[in-house]
Amino acid sequence: MPAGFTDDIVLKIEDLHVFFTKKRFLEKTSIVKAVDGVTLEIGRGEIVALVGESGSGKTTLGRAAIGLARPTSGRVTLFDGDKQVDVGRAKGRAWKRLRRKLQIVFQDPFSSLDPNMRVYDTLRIPLQAQGVKRRNEIQQRITDVLKRVGLPEQLVTNYVFQLSGGQRQRLGIARVLIFDPALVVADEPVSMLDASLKGDIIHIIEKESKERGTAFLFITHEMSVAHVAARRIVVMYLGNISEIGPSDAIIEKPLHPYTQALLQASPEINPSLKDVSKKINVEGELSLSTEHPPGCKFHPRCPFVMEICKSKVPELKEIQSGHWVSCWLY
Repeated sequence: MPAGFTDDIVLKIEDLHVFFTKKRFLEKTSIVKAVDGVTLEIGRGEIVALVGESGSGKTTLGRAAIGLARPTSGRVTLFDGDKQVDVGRAKGRAWKRLRRKLQIVFQDPFSSLDPNMRVYDTLRIPLQAQGVKRRNEIQQRITDVLKRVGLPEQLVTNYVFQLSGGQRQRLGIARVLIFDPALVVADEPVSMLDASLKGDIIHIIEKESKERGTAFLFITHEMSVAHVAARRIVVMYLGNISEIGPSDAIIEKPLHPYTQALLQASPEINPSLKDVSKKINVEGELSLSTEHPPGCKFHPRCPFVMEICKSKVPELKEIQSGHWVSCWLY
């Protein structure tokens, strides 16, 4: 099982499948296989980047990891001290407690925050909903978390619509970190920000992981951002993991043709490798989630396709220490 860099596991995903039923007027009901058999472990304090094209199942996997999407089959387990919590089946009080431990930062801070609410209330209401009632404790937590994300305390009286895009995203992160969660799913948290702000947000995430042991599942479509932000990169294609390994290994020696294609689309990652990196021609587009091809799902687009690729699914195989790939070439 592809594991993290630590034995202190905070979240374990085992053979996870998340299917949705799709039905349109006068059309047959079809099944959308958003996540189709994913196994992954995330260590405490680890930042794992999840990379892939739009439609590859990244967001669905992230939502299932924190219980916002119920698994069709498989299991997601949170290790909370000496307890093991089945995330997909938590209800009632267990579900409310789980919300403190598992949080999500959304991509768009303009739609995920109420623009007509004051900054103070944006942070106060979630705390009170989780049972924090004392005014002094609420005030202290808000002051502390604003400092951690780099927002001045004077902004507590401002309305959200008065904040810039970067300030809104910091506020969205503050709303998550105020609970000191065990795991945060960061769903494209820097895609709407300019380069300088991207660095600031990544720095906040790195600091929280090191100082407080918060684990992050960092979803992105940018390989350069994944390389900077994470110690480990997971490459996902049509609901499956194609490759997983240390960030440097994925960037400097990608094994799967799909990973090589993603890197080829991001030439700015390491300009010194531009003359030695492999050039591959990938044709076509991502298949629909309702029309998965047999065998390796990437074979219709792969320039190295063999007959076995069209009929049998390759399993994840460890090629080097911690570096796994799902490809018949290996």
